[in-house]
Amino acid sequence: MIPITVDGMAGRDNAAAVPRPPLAYRLTGRQWLAIDCAVAAVAAGLTLFTVGLLHDPHYHAPTTVTAAFAAAVTPVAVRRIWPVPVLVVMTGAGCLLTVLGRAPLLVDLTLGMAAYTAAVRCRRAVAIAMLVLTELAFGGVLLTAAPYSRSQTDAVRALMVAGALWFVGGSVRERRKYLAGLAEQEAERRQAEAERSRQAIREERVRIARELHDVVAHSLSVVTVRAGVGRKVEAAHPGEALRALQAVEVTGRGALEEVRRILGLLREDDGDGPSMAPTPGLEDLDELADCVRAAGIPVRLAVTADPAALPAAVALTVYRIVQEALTNVVKHARRAEASVRVHAGAGGVRITVTDSGRGWVVAAPAGTAPGAAADTAGLAGGSLAGHGILGMRERAAAFGGTLDAGPLPGGGFQVTAFLPAPGQTAGQVA
Repeated sequence: MIPITVDGMAGRDNAAAVPRPPLAYRLTGRQWLAIDCAVAAVAAGLTLFTVGLLHDPHYHAPTTVTAAFAAAVTPVAVRRIWPVPVLVVMTGAGCLLTVLGRAPLLVDLTLGMAAYTAAVRCRRAVAIAMLVLTELAFGGVLLTAAPYSRSQTDAVRALMVAGALWFVGGSVRERRKYLAGLAEQEAERRQAEAERSRQAIREERVRIARELHDVVAHSLSVVTVRAGVGRKVEAAHPGEALRALQAVEVTGRGALEEVRRILGLLREDDGDGPSMAPTPGLEDLDELADCVRAAGIPVRLAVTADPAALPAAVALTVYRIVQEALTNVVKHARRAEASVRVHAGAGGVRITVTDSGRGWVVAAPAGTAPGAAADTAGLAGGSLAGHGILGMRERAAAFGGTLDAGPLPGGGFQVTAFLPAPGQTAGQVA
């Protein structure tokens, strides 16, 4: 069910419930570039203008060495644009300063930032290659430096910082891939749910269309026949013509009420909708037979079933099959008699509708297979040729049942349907 919003309050509550992304995800690329430039400027400034605050405050003027230090940390400003070249340059500068024995901590930190960026932004193979290159470079410095010297200490520190931040960057990269995969799966799941919802809506529309077809086809057939009878006997038998008009009125009102009931299922507003009449079932077969008799077709009805013992869906299907079969009798087997038998046993419900007419004669649909011609040839089945029998067969198949329809050897037509009991199939019933 979709919650109904009142004055937009539910929509605002849902929007407020969505967690705000972290600051790192809200910054744009230009903002990150500005941050990197600021970091590079601060690191270069601290390197150039060293101020001592311990013991007695003192200041060291920039020298050639401090200028080299400042130049070594500035490439970090463009690490997001060129991660591989920046890491290569900073690795070379860091190795050179380490050999000279003058590698400050700021150089190691900016080197670690470059290694982190390469691990996050580069392909896995490229990132691993850059890590190996960096570690080998500083490993070579470590091996060539004098034992217990400052260069050896700086090399070990650079190895640890670059390796640690590279692994942090690799973990961040894998986590982003994982979250992206989860987001893609969630999108696919939502798309599948939306498709299932659309499919359910389409199936519901088909069901409603079938219900409307049954109602309109049956009622219009009866109305057409009774109107024709009234027109022919109007002059000679005014009373009969009046009864025909009354039957037309009653049938039309009933059809209109049922059409309103079915279409009311499609209404989305919460206002006062049309009256919802009960779903037709076995107890309504007598009224259906009387309606067909009013159209001039004698009907014998025999029902040996307890309406309360059948599920509502099965009872509705039985009613619709009988309604469709009698509609076809009215349309295509006039001046005939119809017989309806409904028997419910332990195995299921058996429906038999027989008429004594000459059969339902219309052309078979084009492209019908020769083996299936006997099923569709001569069947109108409602407003479109062949659709009535197909609709009845689909209704029976929905409950695992069967339906056969065809002419009788001695004349007439017969529709036989069987709906198995719940938990059984037609093949399991002997």
